[in-house]
Amino acid sequence: MDERLLQAFGGLSLQPRRSRFAGRLVLLRGLPGSGKSTLARQLKRDSPGAVVLSTDDFFIENGVYVFEPDFLEDAHKWNQKRARKAMKNGKSPVIIDNTNIHAWEMKPYVMMACENRYEVVFQEPDTPWKFNVQELTRRNTHHVPRQKIQQMKEQYEHNVTFHSVLQSEKPRREERRSRGPNAAYSMGAHSCPPPVLSNRRPHGGHTSNMPFNRRGGFSGGF
Repeated sequence: MDERLLQAFGGLSLQPRRSRFAGRLVLLRGLPGSGKSTLARQLKRDSPGAVVLSTDDFFIENGVYVFEPDFLEDAHKWNQKRARKAMKNGKSPVIIDNTNIHAWEMKPYVMMACENRYEVVFQEPDTPWKFNVQELTRRNTHHVPRQKIQQMKEQYEHNVTFHSVLQSEKPRREERRSRGPNAAYSMGAHSCPPPVLSNRRPHGGHTSNMPFNRRGGFSGGF
């Protein structure tokens, strides 16, 4: 574990005792079409104060999802920034609705949870088709093709833990590229051609004065 990480946790890698938690971070995991967003909505209903945040939200304009692969890394940073702000403002639970195929993809969220004394919970949809590639292809709403879902299934890291996430390392860009299109980031791994749009600015995302979207959270003003 690197020095910066140890300093952030005061030299400790254990989560604090439950009585000392200031809030809860729920990291949803699962392949496209497995039921993550349905689970997120259920968790939101059970906890009306919950904040649901997804990297997908970055690509929603006027209620329409338009994926732009050139901005994917910006989208992840934007979502991480929103999560950090929600924790700083004491919102709980903070629910991250991403595929989170690899442990390292969750590491920024787990680190900020530690910094803010949030309990970390990993949760997957309990659907019978969650690893059935054919059914996932049929069900996913962003038209992720079967081949991509199969690749994501093969890369999916099972049985992740608080400690395994903290000890994970993000692969170098060259390594991610050599592993295929889903290795860099699991979210948004579409084969659809990028549309000609956008005056989207790098690092732009949605501004804080814009309402949130179909996920049921907020884009800003936590």
